[in-house]
Amino acid sequence: MLKKFLVLSAVCLSLTAQAANEEPLVEDSLVSRETSISETMLRSLEPTYLRNVTLSSGWKDNWFIGISSGASAFAGTPLGCEDLFGRIKPTLHLQVGKWFTPAIGTRVSFRGFELKNSELQDTRYKLMHADLLVNVASYFNKARDEPRWDIVPYAGLGLIHNEDNGNCPFAFSYGVMGRYRLSHRLHLTMEVNGTTTFKDFDGCGASREFGDNLVSLTAGLSVTLGKSGWKKVVDAKPYIQQNDWLLGYSLSMANKNRLLDARHKSDSRALAEMHKILEIEGLLKKYGDKLESLSSDEETSQTVSLYPKNDYSGLNSLMERLRKGKWNMNTGKDGFPGDSLSESTRQSMMAMMLAGDSAHTSPSDEQAWNAYLLDMSNNRSCIGAPVYFFFKIDTHQLSDHRQLINLDEIARVAKKYDLRIRVTGAADSATGSKERNSELSRNRARYICEQLVARGLSEKYIVKVSMGGVSELSPNDGNRFTRIELFFEPK
Repeated sequence: MLKKFLVLSAVCLSLTAQAANEEPLVEDSLVSRETSISETMLRSLEPTYLRNVTLSSGWKDNWFIGISSGASAFAGTPLGCEDLFGRIKPTLHLQVGKWFTPAIGTRVSFRGFELKNSELQDTRYKLMHADLLVNVASYFNKARDEPRWDIVPYAGLGLIHNEDNGNCPFAFSYGVMGRYRLSHRLHLTMEVNGTTTFKDFDGCGASREFGDNLVSLTAGLSVTLGKSGWKKVVDAKPYIQQNDWLLGYSLSMANKNRLLDARHKSDSRALAEMHKILEIEGLLKKYGDKLESLSSDEETSQTVSLYPKNDYSGLNSLMERLRKGKWNMNTGKDGFPGDSLSESTRQSMMAMMLAGDSAHTSPSDEQAWNAYLLDMSNNRSCIGAPVYFFFKIDTHQLSDHRQLINLDEIARVAKKYDLRIRVTGAADSATGSKERNSELSRNRARYICEQLVARGLSEKYIVKVSMGGVSELSPNDGNRFTRIELFFEPK
């Protein structure tokens, strides 16, 4: 026994190790990201409904009328010589009622025609009764269900009249009704009904004892009148929880704002003292521009700027060099560029651009820079680096609306220096069909063009290009972009 236990333990441990080493399956190219509690609470809630709770219907709503027919059999006391099947006679059933809730309703019913009494004689009768209806199927339905089937047991009281002997005793009515919904207002009904009354109903038996019974089976149709259906009650608990969370969140944000405000005031005082020190030491002219961008004393500056304004000093310097340069400005092709620079030249230029102001220009760097300027002047290369705008999957909506701030700056400098713009739309080739990606890339390019036109640019200075599905960037969701490139006016 111990040996078997040890063998089973070893097998279980090996299976556990294999399961732990299994890598998760990557289903598609989308990047999965866990959703934090704060993101969930900040979203609008999808309403949920209380189970088996509805608003009561109005007086004119959810009425129904029905008609059905079938067979009935009378079993009195005494029973007589015939069995139950020998007593079957046709019957008619009319009903009018109202549902107050999906589970509770009332009705008034009329039944009639003939029955065979204990002496096997045909006797005409009429039965009127009022019933309380209970739809047990509604307790098993979900909040938004529109059930096809209803199971409705009922019980009621009424009077039954024997037209031959004139007896009209009190009677109990009970049974089960099944309903099948054919349409919004029409139901197919089937009902098993029983009625119990005093023994002297058929003229035979005691008048103070129950003993005469009438059983019927009917089928027919029921039509709903007035407004049909029910209004579910929205569960307020998730909204209360969200409201409590938002209240606490707003208080925490207020506390953080107070702390940041105090820190801002402290930083402002420190900057003011640093300004005095630099002025005393004679270093204000050298470091004043860096200090000015952080200073909060001037109205035109901000202590913290998430989106600093580009002064385009590099572009101004470039245009000045083009005006004073010795390049042949009329060579090359007009319009927008192809790729004319060699790979080595581009790598040299990129290294110099990344180095910024700290780069030391050698003759080879100067040659590459001059070639780059010549390409830009002849519209074979764009000015600087292109600007990318990224979109949500399968839409032409920006993944972050704050990207539009870049458009403000692009529009400003394009109007100031009379530049031309090329807008290139693309989609992620890893998701979606070829036709869908082509449509997405066109829509994304058109969206950015519309935003540029809305900022005062002329549409004739903008060229739209659609790339369809691409896979040139990593990760894949980076390929859902629109690219903007700036060019000089063609000569």
